Amino acid sequence: MTARTVDPDGLEPLLQRVADGLPGLLADFNAICDCGGRVAGSDSERRARDLTLGRLAEIAGAGRAWLEPVDYAGWQPGSCSLSLADGTPLACQPLLGSASTPPAGLVAGVVDLGRGTDDDFQRAAARIPGRIALVRHEFPFSPDHVHRRRKYDAARAAGAAGFVIAHTDPLASPTSGSSGRNGGDGIPAVATDHAGSARLATADASGARLVVQGTDQPAVGQTPMLDLPGRDPDDARRVVLSAHLDGHPLAQSAMDNASGLAVALALARAVAPQMAQAALGLRVCLFTAEEWALAGSRQWLAMMTPAERSRLVIDINLDTVGADPRLTALTSGFAGLDAFVAASARAAGQPIGLHRPLMPNSDHANFAAHGIPALRLIAGFDQPASRVRHILTAQDTRDQVAPAELAGAARASASLLWRALCATDADVSSWR
Repeated sequence: MTARTVDPDGLEPLLQRVADGLPGLLADFNAICDCGGRVAGSDSERRARDLTLGRLAEIAGAGRAWLEPVDYAGWQPGSCSLSLADGTPLACQPLLGSASTPPAGLVAGVVDLGRGTDDDFQRAAARIPGRIALVRHEFPFSPDHVHRRRKYDAARAAGAAGFVIAHTDPLASPTSGSSGRNGGDGIPAVATDHAGSARLATADASGARLVVQGTDQPAVGQTPMLDLPGRDPDDARRVVLSAHLDGHPLAQSAMDNASGLAVALALARAVAPQMAQAALGLRVCLFTAEEWALAGSRQWLAMMTPAERSRLVIDINLDTVGADPRLTALTSGFAGLDAFVAASARAAGQPIGLHRPLMPNSDHANFAAHGIPALRLIAGFDQPASRVRHILTAQDTRDQVAPAELAGAARASASLLWRALCATDADVSSWR
């Protein structure tokens, strides 16, 4: 690769094709939502997999599209219920991969841990063993957010017998999400709604009955991929454009992540005609099992040799890019990506905020763990009143995402992608 930036003027034609392709982007978004929630291993996910692979095959041209198998700890839910000791039923949704209770259920006292911060667990340490830990769901995209799996791990480490996470919005359904157990040891874990948390918070020693049954089923997922070479077909280095295919059982997983999938397909379609001008090749990865504690991308990267991973120069991850017009790049601790993002935003005339500390909340985190510069583009970061607050719930439906928001995300993403594809050796070095 030379020190010369390759065709910097290629951005304008790319942005024009992205704009002209908005009807196709919206059609893809709706078609993906039509598949349903897309829980990994479900018929819904398989329909979305076949749909997106077909779109990638149409784009491939001189490249190729295929399915990449990845192993993950699958799980099939059975019965699930939550009630007070007097039999009063409460709303209940099992967390993916939850450990099972005995068939008759787990009866135990409840300890209310508020948000479930480290301090909350420390203050109540003496009361947690043998009880059901009750914590609150938080808006997941803010600097001080405490992730659900961190709360679950803390509850388990403290000796809790079970785990309940409750939504704080009185109008919201219980959330979905992974327990993070991944087939190993763990405790039963469910979600409830705001009303359920209010009842549980006063149950204390009188307790609650929790029933969760599930079956661990080691699974093989299939990740749709597309490879498009740059101007030098022998150069194996790739810019990765990623989004996750799988979702949750409660709705359409429209924000999380039909929005990112549709934008990724639109970018691949728009950039394919000018890949001969790009210094680097493109790898599109539509990962499965992201909602299973990022298992799909973790497994894919782990299967590579160090030499193979060294050819991945950057990951641009699109996850929840609709439901708010404000976009932020989470740059995973790579200080050099700040200037890259700022220059891309200026070139597109599309503002992109910056948050540098690593947030391990999507597939970009697995790239960063291997030292590969990685960012996640997200809508509504640190905007708890935005429609993004509805992710993981039954309210994650297509009506939450405006076409103009998808158009803006596509324009911003296109600028990031083209700048990465035209990077020089010095550019790539500066990102680390």
